Amino acid sequence: MLTIGRFADATGLTVKALRHYDEIGLLAPAHVDPANGYRYYEAAQVEDGVAIRRLRALEVPLDEIRGLLDADEEGMRERLAAHGYRVTEEFRDKHSLLMELAALVEGGGAPLDLELVDLPELRLAGTIRHLKLIDPEGVIDMLRTAWNRLDELGVSRAGPPTGLFRSGDGDGTHLVEAGFPVEGELDDQLLRVRVYPAARAAVYEHRGPYDDLPVISKRFIATVLGQGLRFSQAIRIEWIERDAVARLVWPL
Repeated sequence: MLTIGRFADATGLTVKALRHYDEIGLLAPAHVDPANGYRYYEAAQVEDGVAIRRLRALEVPLDEIRGLLDADEEGMRERLAAHGYRVTEEFRDKHSLLMELAALVEGGGAPLDLELVDLPELRLAGTIRHLKLIDPEGVIDMLRTAWNRLDELGVSRAGPPTGLFRSGDGDGTHLVEAGFPVEGELDDQLLRVRVYPAARAAVYEHRGPYDDLPVISKRFIATVLGQGLRFSQAIRIEWIERDAVARLVWPL
């Protein structure tokens, strides 16, 4: 038999936590001295104690842990998968909140007047690079590369120059995919066609200097998230050169 202190050392749980788990019926001691109330645990209970500590580290709620401890292997996998899905959804919600806060702080200004439209499938022939957040020349170079290569291949462009912007792998970067919509397949080592399914999207048309896009993009993000909309794909910018318009698109 182990005292509560020794059992705490063996499992990595605190004495306070063990007392609480006893009170809620999650992990009761094997014996409680009726004279002084001291709790004693069997060595065989260490495995359950360690399992509880690991599950709590994974943010599994206490009221679900008992079911996990009693479940068979298949039941354990199913319950952990369900918990993983819930954590993913919570992470998406918190990530959206952080993006909205950052956009409000950095972008400022009133919410934008959005449209909700149905987008067709996008087949984008382009390249992908990591670029600094403010690197218009890098995007222009990517679009120029795609334009020239499509001309060499004799492939017609089916839409305006388009860039997709995702979070980068370091501070101050974007993972940028830039090129042109095309129809059909493309067999090429330089350009790759990536297909994005049809979707409902929030859209805003910016009519003004392209240099204003960094601030406008932050206000766009803040407006979309502030309306409780959930995004499903990366933000797109379409440059409608003939009208001096930049179209911001966020599939939902």
